[in-house]
Amino acid sequence: MEQTDLIERMTPAELDALRGAAAWYAKYNHAKIEEALDDRSAYAMIRRERYIALVSALRKLGFDMALPDALAAELRSAA
Repeated sequence: MEQTDLIERMTPAELDALRGAAAWYAKYNHAKIEEALDDRSAYAMIRRERYIALVSALRKLGFDMALPDALAAELRSAA
């Protein structure tokens, strides 16, 4: 089963619950991600990549979630 099929099978309540849980998680970890921006370990870099993917997904689901300012600046300078 493809990923898009899974999303389409969700009820509005399930999708709202998923969006809410993901938003809570992203907000909870916002400061932790920001504090670890100067950590260049592989683990920290993977955490940042996964966090960016989560924020991107939330935006696509209609939740306007901002990246930590320093992370957004880092992404802009890398582009």
